[in-house]
Amino acid sequence: MKKILLVGEFCNTKDVYFYSNSFVNILKKLGYETKTFNIKPCYFGSKQIGRLRVFEDLFVNISLKNTVKGLNPDLIFFIKANNIYAKTLKWIKYYKKSYLINFYPDNPFVFWNGNSNSNVLKSLPLYDCFLIWSRKLMQILDSSGCKRSIYFPFAYDKNLFPVNLPIVEEEQEDYESDVCFIGTWESDREKWLTELCELMPDLDLVIWGNLWEENLTKNSILRGRLRGRAIYFNKMIKAFRSSKIVLNFVRKQNIDAHNMRTLEVPASGAFLLTQRTKEQSEELFKEGESVECFSTLGELVNKINFYLENDVVRKTIIENSKKEVEKYQLEPWLKGLMDEIFHERNN
Repeated sequence: MKKILLVGEFCNTKDVYFYSNSFVNILKKLGYETKTFNIKPCYFGSKQIGRLRVFEDLFVNISLKNTVKGLNPDLIFFIKANNIYAKTLKWIKYYKKSYLINFYPDNPFVFWNGNSNSNVLKSLPLYDCFLIWSRKLMQILDSSGCKRSIYFPFAYDKNLFPVNLPIVEEEQEDYESDVCFIGTWESDREKWLTELCELMPDLDLVIWGNLWEENLTKNSILRGRLRGRAIYFNKMIKAFRSSKIVLNFVRKQNIDAHNMRTLEVPASGAFLLTQRTKEQSEELFKEGESVECFSTLGELVNKINFYLENDVVRKTIIENSKKEVEKYQLEPWLKGLMDEIFHERNN
């Protein structure tokens, strides 16, 4: 049995989801002896800054070395882990010869939003394999010293999307809507949704997500649409399925690719109306058949009006998207990757 150490951010609470949890569960299911190392120890605050953050990162790197010493893993799989120093990776490569992989769920070259840093760029030549969700970024990674970049799209954990998920009568009022958006506040998202509501003041739009209460002005037209903070797992799926249209905004750092919502909404059996990118509309799905997209406010308004009035067409796209999204389950993607890597290492 191959021994894997999975390094990432983990959480055992039922109300918060970390992508790393799906990786460890699937690796164990595939038969790998998998241990975890949490890069965010629970006894440190989640928003440490300044000197305290430096000490926290130092502690994490020392702890990782000690963990690797005791475990001697064949492979170390990092999920982002942007607080792991390049010198820590050099130590692991020199003393333990472990194969190093990183799946980076953000853009490693974007610093302005805090989703990457110099640790990541210095570490690129040290990973044996760097997984990325954008084909465009593969070329940049290769020219930045990456040994090997592999396209690895965001994929959904099918175990988290039950086919039969009852919504009891008491929940109907909480979740039903014509249009919903579930995601953290960002200024671009606020602008889109504000302008949408100004043009469609009677639109039954609901919003779940963190930081909206804190960032909206007191007289914002969106305040009356807020339903609460971020929701995950079954609550999120119920909200998707109970809405006629689910909106998705793609961050600038995701360029022409996709995000987790691209897959989570169809996997839930809901209708996705997403900000257009080439990959979503042409590669993962086909626009007008298994996904719908928008690029301008006028297009967004027109498509909302059309699909609210045309249930048959909307439901056809839902069924088509459910079939297409089956190609992007995390388990087969992860199995294929592990089979390939261990096959190469054994030959």
